[in-house]
Amino acid sequence: KRLVRFAHEEGMNVTAFSTLGASSYIELTMASESDMLMKDATVVAIAESKKKTPAQILIRWALQRNTFPLTKTSKKERMQENRDVLDFSLTHEE
Repeated sequence: KRLVRFAHEEGMNVTAFSTLGASSYIELTMASESDMLMKDATVVAIAESKKKTPAQILIRWALQRNTFPLTKTSKKERMQENRDVLDFSLTHEE
Protein backbone atom coordinates (compact mmCIF):
# COMPACT_ATOMS: atom_id res chain seq x y z
CA LYS A 1 0.00 0.00 0.00
CA ARG A 2 2.69 2.48 0.94
CA LEU A 3 4.63 2.01 -2.28
CA VAL A 4 1.50 2.44 -4.41
CA ARG A 5 0.52 5.54 -2.45
CA PHE A 6 4.03 6.98 -2.84
CA ALA A 7 4.02 6.31 -6.58
CA HIS A 8 0.66 8.04 -6.99
CA GLU A 9 1.81 11.01 -4.89
CA GLU A 10 4.79 11.34 -7.23
CA GLY A 11 2.56 11.19 -10.31
CA MET A 12 3.62 7.69 -11.35
CA ASN A 13 1.31 5.03 -12.76
CA VAL A 14 1.51 1.59 -11.19
CA THR A 15 0.94 -1.69 -13.00
CA ALA A 16 -0.52 -4.67 -11.19
CA PHE A 17 1.52 -7.73 -12.15
CA SER A 18 -0.03 -11.17 -11.54
CA THR A 19 -3.40 -9.58 -10.91
CA LEU A 20 -5.11 -12.96 -11.09
CA GLY A 21 -2.67 -14.70 -8.77
CA ALA A 22 0.44 -16.76 -9.17
CA SER A 23 -0.88 -19.62 -11.35
CA SER A 24 1.98 -19.36 -13.84
CA TYR A 25 4.46 -19.76 -11.00
CA ILE A 26 3.04 -23.07 -9.77
CA GLU A 27 4.71 -25.12 -12.49
CA LEU A 28 7.99 -23.41 -11.60
CA THR A 29 7.47 -24.37 -7.93
CA MET A 30 7.62 -20.69 -7.02
CA ALA A 31 4.00 -20.74 -5.79
CA SER A 32 1.43 -23.22 -4.56
CA GLU A 33 -2.29 -23.78 -5.14
CA SER A 34 -3.00 -21.64 -2.08
CA ASP A 35 -1.50 -18.66 -3.93
CA MET A 36 -4.17 -18.82 -6.64
CA LEU A 37 -6.33 -15.79 -5.97
CA MET A 38 -9.08 -16.88 -8.36
CA LYS A 39 -9.79 -19.83 -6.05
CA ASP A 40 -9.73 -17.78 -2.85
CA ALA A 41 -12.99 -18.30 -0.93
CA THR A 42 -13.56 -14.57 -0.39
CA VAL A 43 -12.96 -13.72 -4.04
CA VAL A 44 -15.27 -16.54 -5.17
CA ALA A 45 -18.01 -15.43 -2.75
CA ILE A 46 -17.84 -11.81 -3.96
CA ALA A 47 -17.91 -12.99 -7.58
CA GLU A 48 -21.00 -15.09 -6.94
CA SER A 49 -22.78 -12.24 -5.17
CA LYS A 50 -22.11 -9.86 -8.09
CA LYS A 51 -22.67 -12.45 -10.82
CA LYS A 52 -19.14 -11.95 -12.09
CA THR A 53 -16.12 -14.21 -12.43
CA PRO A 54 -13.31 -14.26 -9.87
CA ALA A 55 -11.03 -12.81 -12.57
CA GLN A 56 -13.38 -9.87 -13.06
CA ILE A 57 -13.42 -9.22 -9.30
CA LEU A 58 -9.62 -9.19 -9.15
CA ILE A 59 -9.30 -6.92 -12.18
CA ARG A 60 -11.89 -4.51 -10.76
CA TRP A 61 -10.08 -4.50 -7.38
CA ALA A 62 -6.85 -3.53 -9.13
CA LEU A 63 -8.59 -0.76 -11.08
CA GLN A 64 -10.23 0.64 -7.96
CA ARG A 65 -6.76 0.85 -6.38
CA ASN A 66 -5.77 3.04 -9.34
CA THR A 67 -3.38 0.44 -10.66
CA PHE A 68 -3.30 -0.93 -14.19
CA PRO A 69 -3.89 -4.70 -14.16
CA LEU A 70 -1.88 -6.74 -16.64
CA THR A 71 -3.70 -9.86 -17.77
CA LYS A 72 -2.99 -12.30 -20.54
CA THR A 73 -5.08 -14.76 -22.50
CA SER A 74 -5.26 -16.21 -25.97
CA LYS A 75 -9.02 -16.73 -25.81
CA LYS A 76 -11.25 -14.09 -27.37
CA GLU A 77 -14.05 -14.69 -24.83
CA ARG A 78 -11.69 -14.14 -21.91
CA MET A 79 -10.39 -10.94 -23.45
CA GLN A 80 -13.95 -9.62 -23.56
CA GLU A 81 -14.68 -10.90 -20.06
CA ASN A 82 -11.56 -9.18 -18.73
CA ARG A 83 -12.78 -5.88 -20.17
CA ASP A 84 -16.30 -6.26 -18.76
CA VAL A 85 -15.47 -4.82 -15.35
CA LEU A 86 -16.84 -1.29 -15.49
CA ASP A 87 -20.50 -2.05 -14.76
CA PHE A 88 -19.99 -2.74 -11.06
CA SER A 89 -17.81 -1.62 -8.18
CA LEU A 90 -16.49 -3.16 -5.00
CA THR A 91 -17.20 -1.76 -1.58
CA HIS A 92 -14.38 -0.82 0.77
CA GLU A 93 -15.08 -4.00 2.77
CA GLU A 94 -14.90 -6.19 -0.32
